[in-house]
Amino acid sequence: MKLYDGSVIPGNRHADHAELSRRLEAYHRPYHAAYAQLVASEPAIVAIHSFTPQLVGRPKRPWEIGILYNQDDRAARIAIPLLEAADVRVGDQEPYSGKLLNATMNRHGEGTGTAYLGIEMRQDLICTSEGVTKWCDILAPVITAIKF
Repeated sequence: MKLYDGSVIPGNRHADHAELSRRLEAYHRPYHAAYAQLVASEPAIVAIHSFTPQLVGRPKRPWEIGILYNQDDRAARIAIPLLEAADVRVGDQEPYSGKLLNATMNRHGEGTGTAYLGIEMRQDLICTSEGVTKWCDILAPVITAIKF
C-alpha cells in the first residue's frame, strides 16, 4: 500500500514494478518457502497480527480480538466461544474479513487442508509488557484447544 488511513507509507511511496519484484524475491518468496517447511507436519497453524485501535475520523474499534478465516472455520468455531467465555470482545471476521485477503492462511492452511486460526489483536492492548502477558494468558488455553 502507498497510503493507509490517510498516511503516506514512505517506503512504498515511490515503489515501482522493479522494486516490487525485488521485494517479492528478497522477502515474500523466501518467507513462504520457509513457512511451508516449518508448518509442513503441524496439525494446525495459528497466526497473530495486530490492528489499529481507531481509523481516522471513525469511532474506536470495539473488538479486542478479531478471528479471521476464509472457508475453513474449524479452529474459529472453537476459539470464538472460548474467547467469549473469557469475557473478550471478539469479532467474527472483524475488523477485517479473512475472506478478502488472507494470503498466509489461504496458502498454508486451506491450500494444504491444515486447520488454522487467524487472530488479530488491537494494538493498544499489547503495547506494554503487562498487556502482552495478560493476552498471552488469555490466548494460551484457546490456542491449546485447537487440536485436530
